[in-house]
Amino acid sequence: MKIEVAFTPAELAGIDLGDRVVVVLDVLRATSTIVEALANGARAVSPVSTVDEAVRLAEALGREGVLLAGERRSLRIDGFDMGNSPLEFTRERVSGKQIVLTTTNGTVAILASATARRVLIASYLNLGAVAEELVHDGGPASIVCSGRERRFALEDALCAGALVRRVSERTDGAFELNDAARAAVDLFAAYGADLAGAFARTAAGRQLIDAGLEADLEYCTRTDVHAVVPELRDRQIIS
Repeated sequence: MKIEVAFTPAELAGIDLGDRVVVVLDVLRATSTIVEALANGARAVSPVSTVDEAVRLAEALGREGVLLAGERRSLRIDGFDMGNSPLEFTRERVSGKQIVLTTTNGTVAILASATARRVLIASYLNLGAVAEELVHDGGPASIVCSGRERRFALEDALCAGALVRRVSERTDGAFELNDAARAAVDLFAAYGADLAGAFARTAAGRQLIDAGLEADLEYCTRTDVHAVVPELRDRQIIS
């Protein structure tokens, strides 16, 4: 089995993804939020890049049964129903709803991966379920870290390393990694024992703390909380 890690979506440029499963990570917080929303009964999540696109899509879908969600600089966008905290996406709030979501990094990375054979959404919350799905699929996989404003983000790299390790534990055949995947595994080995502490020292973590959203840091480190494996299909993420 072949697994590659890309530390930013820019590394996908010029690569034919047609035969690959792409797993997108934006641990703080878009992919954690998507997992939480679908685990709590959301009908689907529609990722879009910009605020204007989100508003237009929500209007086209009809506001009844649709929640407009998103953030810029970690804060809920003015006029939107929800922000991008997984703690907002409770069953009482999202069950049966379609969510239109725009975030600074995560939704951009998801859309950049759309030409892949499959696009899966992962976080610590569903780490084991995604690892099992990759093993079951068996095809070449690219784990794409959303990063932060087109740059490396430690929190995503750590989750990539954790996911590679989980997959390696479940495969007893040939296992091929690129250099970034090996580096991600080593990073997880170095920092994985204290994820909350590591997250708090990242740029994204510090921004969340400054915004009064410390609880999101702790929640996004929780592992194997949900068994859902969200997948992008026809520009909608479903489970």
